[in-house]
Amino acid sequence: MSSASAPQDSLTDDAQKISVETEQIIDKAAELILSCDAILFTSGAGMGVGSGLGTFRGIAAGVWPPLQQHPELDFTDMSNPSWFHKAQGNSSKHNTANFGYAFWAFRYDAYTSAAPHHGYLIAKQWSELGHIKSAFSFTSNIDGHWIKSGWKESMVLECHGSIDYMQCVENCNARIWPTNNALKLTVDPKTDCVTDPLPLCPDCHKLARPNVLMFGDWEYINNRLNEQQGHYDQFKSGLAAAKSKLLIIELGAGTAVPTVRFESERTFVDPRWAAHFIRINPFTEHATIDARSSNKSKGQALELPLDALTALTLIDKALKKKQKQ
Repeated sequence: MSSASAPQDSLTDDAQKISVETEQIIDKAAELILSCDAILFTSGAGMGVGSGLGTFRGIAAGVWPPLQQHPELDFTDMSNPSWFHKAQGNSSKHNTANFGYAFWAFRYDAYTSAAPHHGYLIAKQWSELGHIKSAFSFTSNIDGHWIKSGWKESMVLECHGSIDYMQCVENCNARIWPTNNALKLTVDPKTDCVTDPLPLCPDCHKLARPNVLMFGDWEYINNRLNEQQGHYDQFKSGLAAAKSKLLIIELGAGTAVPTVRFESERTFVDPRWAAHFIRINPFTEHATIDARSSNKSKGQALELPLDALTALTLIDKALKKKQKQ
């Protein structure tokens, strides 16, 4: 796993090979930050790559080792609540709850052992610039890194939940609680199954699971999400009331589960405010902003084909240069 942070002025090899056109986009992005009065950061799995975290898809995928050994299983199969309802046991057949919990133990260890990269600090610094009246983070990441990097809970919406919270598998009491290392579990390397006692609900003493929205998940408890949604609605209401000049900065949002991309685009074209939009993604085709969105908005749309950490670092460098001028 790569380094979890990087010095502010340290640029990757890719950052030093950017084209003149990309440099111009970076310069324009810095101008937009300095001219807006509100920022919405939207982010997907690509935001975590700079912290050494995998996207679980594509070339940056941090694949759980058993998935490489068993091609009949993929990320979608494992990120499914059905595993929590299987019989318990340490079995090489990979058909028990213990195998499903091993997947979550791997993810918990990856997310909690990695520190938020320097890009999170850059984003926070931008949100605190003197001319910025409001800022918010909308993320599909479950690693909790926005909050761990100093963002207030009231300024973050984690639309897929967080690995830092647990809930009852049976939803016995409609509540969640801090994970507190409940997913720090021992795994048998021969069977890929958890050998420790599985985490339990403190109320009914049946199994507990991560408070994360999974595929085909009808058991996810959304109390915390609803509270975050309330804060997000207040942020947007404030934008409309103040007729804010909004800048949307999308970071590493993929197309496989396009929740974040849709949110960025909806906000970009919302007639209640004036908005500009910067889409940052290392894949040129994924950095593209649909012409239909651009045509519906009066704001500017910038496409920046870089990874999130590199883009944030370069834009911040350009921004600081402009502040000195």
